[in-house]
Amino acid sequence: MIFESLTKAFDNALYNFSAANGIVMALENIDAPTSTDTPFLASFMLSGTVEEIELGVTERRNGIYQIDINYASHAGSLPLNQMADLLNAEFKRGKDIYWNDICVSIESVELSPLIVERGWATRSLSINWTADTPLL
Repeated sequence: MIFESLTKAFDNALYNFSAANGIVMALENIDAPTSTDTPFLASFMLSGTVEEIELGVTERRNGIYQIDINYASHAGSLPLNQMADLLNAEFKRGKDIYWNDICVSIESVELSPLIVERGWATRSLSINWTADTPLL
């Protein structure tokens, strides 16, 4: 259950963050609010490359955990940028996140340009990660 564990490591951390900061969280866009009156975060796991590290024992996996920050488009960029700053402080470069026997290391964090569409203003925070996992 490597993919599930990798996703859960971030989802659990994002769940705790959203509860502490009073913002709705929609995992893989499940239960995403449809009204722009409710700002929310949506998360997506994008797996990347896999390479063998220790012969027959360990693999190194890389990927991106994307968090979309969604606010009403008429609110401007201020609340999106403030939330991006909070998320960047929580998911900062060098931080390790654990789930079961997997440790995920955050390598870098990038912020996308602002996109306005269908009444929403959205910025995506891309968290580039690396994890050493057991070879299946």
